[in-house]
Amino acid sequence: MEEKERLIEMVDVGGVEFVKDPVLEKQLENEFVSDVKGGRIYYSKDFYAALYRKIESGMTYEQAYEALGFDLDILGRDRANSAGKRAVQMHKEGKLNRTDPGTYDGSVPREMMGEMSPEEELAYLRARTHYLETLQEAKKKFLSEYAASRSSLNRKKHK
Repeated sequence: MEEKERLIEMVDVGGVEFVKDPVLEKQLENEFVSDVKGGRIYYSKDFYAALYRKIESGMTYEQAYEALGFDLDILGRDRANSAGKRAVQMHKEGKLNRTDPGTYDGSVPREMMGEMSPEEELAYLRARTHYLETLQEAKKKFLSEYAASRSSLNRKKHK
């Protein structure tokens, strides 16, 4: 396998240097990724539930990781295997109770979660509803504060 050349740059943020890797930054487009910092990918709660479901159905860690939209040629097999092991461990520790809405964060659309039992789907949809309601409240707050700041600026201009 030919390794792709990657352009990695160091970014200084408040006196602390961070690695900025455009290849990893592109992973933010995957709905199961919540953040990328310093060469690390942070996954959503939904990711681990979906990954474990695929592993449980007979897929290898790598197959499951790829099925969720991650490129092994770019991200590597070690990352896929680590994520798979983490999902299995979370299940063993009872952190992936698929009928508990707390297992999910609701950040990805339902169709990305794969097959679910009616009980699992209900739990996921409760988490999704909570996520969307929280998002709606944040939007309202933002718009309200934005309107107030615009109004304040307009009053200053007309003085």
